[in-house]
Amino acid sequence: MVTRRLGAEQPLASSPMVARGRHSPCREVDTVCQRLSLDSPSGGAARTKLTQEQSTETSLQDTVTEAVVSDLSQHVVRPVTASTTYRRNVPKQDWVWSASGEQDRCSEKPFSVMHLAPSTPDQSKPQLTLALPSLQDDYYSHPLDWSNSGIVAMALGCDVFLWKADTPTLQGCIHPRAAPSLPLSLSHSVSSVSWSRDGCILGIGTKEGDVQLWDVEKRTRLRTITSHLSGVGALSWNQHVLSSGSVLGLIHHHDYRLDTPTVGVFQQQGAVCGLEWAPQGDWLASGSIDGLLNIWTNDLGSKTKTHPPARTMTQPSAVKAMAWCPWQKELIATGGGQSDGVLRIWNNQSGTCVDSAQTNSQVCSVVWSEERKALFTGHGLPHHHITCWSPSPSLEETYQLHGHIGRVLHLALSPNGTKLLSAGADCLGHVWNT
Repeated sequence: MVTRRLGAEQPLASSPMVARGRHSPCREVDTVCQRLSLDSPSGGAARTKLTQEQSTETSLQDTVTEAVVSDLSQHVVRPVTASTTYRRNVPKQDWVWSASGEQDRCSEKPFSVMHLAPSTPDQSKPQLTLALPSLQDDYYSHPLDWSNSGIVAMALGCDVFLWKADTPTLQGCIHPRAAPSLPLSLSHSVSSVSWSRDGCILGIGTKEGDVQLWDVEKRTRLRTITSHLSGVGALSWNQHVLSSGSVLGLIHHHDYRLDTPTVGVFQQQGAVCGLEWAPQGDWLASGSIDGLLNIWTNDLGSKTKTHPPARTMTQPSAVKAMAWCPWQKELIATGGGQSDGVLRIWNNQSGTCVDSAQTNSQVCSVVWSEERKALFTGHGLPHHHITCWSPSPSLEETYQLHGHIGRVLHLALSPNGTKLLSAGADCLGHVWNT
């Protein structure tokens, strides 16, 4: 199949190098995507290979087909996948809020308590175990966030559940109204969630490229932003600006208060699989599947012109797990995938790795605990555990937490830093007393 684009301002392939300067930063390719070397095992062949080798990174879960893009003078071949490209034929769906208990399509109710530890629990065992049915085994998604107001947002398939941790009770669910009548393959799956710093507004990114903003207190959707034409894998807030990173390497900055919300664009090499603003809001870190850690200033540029990152650091595997140190603003931690397994501490000002530790396993998630002056990492093969690290004077393993039988994909800390919530590929959530 040959697709011809006549407009010089339209992107001709997923890679900015192919477009040769004619790529408009505010648009994305909707039919072409680079092949990603993923850390996420899925698909029958990938599962078989992972079972046999127990350490091999696998490719995309969907069947890869080849698409040919014509640039009038050259032909560039890029694979296309159903999971990472924009689905033109997906019906538009209206998203709604449901009260707790009204949205329950699973045989097992999300966030139902499966185990409650005694009042004086062993620190090495989870205090609370929760059911998280339909949690996708996706290394590159960011479906978990714990707000400063104490509410956990968790994306399970095409639904986002809100759970109040201190009660503990479900507060509600955000979901597409038409999803029950559609095949699962056509549902608008949620790939990322992120709370604003004050905990009032929830950002939701979908695999179809939409970004939604919800006022949780009023239980209303503020708006839907459709600037991306590929999956939104990561979100991060800086005051009133929500930044969203896509599969095609574009980072869009949205100010939801404006009539035209998209106010700036960054463009990086490789799909965005990690995104986080520094606590002070002066730096934005973005990670790519190509192993690049990019550091950007808070100058958001414009919708038509972008600028290069201030610094770029490189590691041997995808930069998905990342977190800024809350008490030393120049430091940022990153974790390596299965082919790497190294926890690194980077100095943002010098662009150098100041400390590292080999974990001998895939690092899926990283969070800092300012309360404990510690660092927590969630791991995949071979042990599916959580490790607590003391970062000073050098990285040193303090203890491990075991309870998952699948890789620990996501971690989130409570606002006071005393509780840690882990979500695993085993569709379980554990609350730990840190």
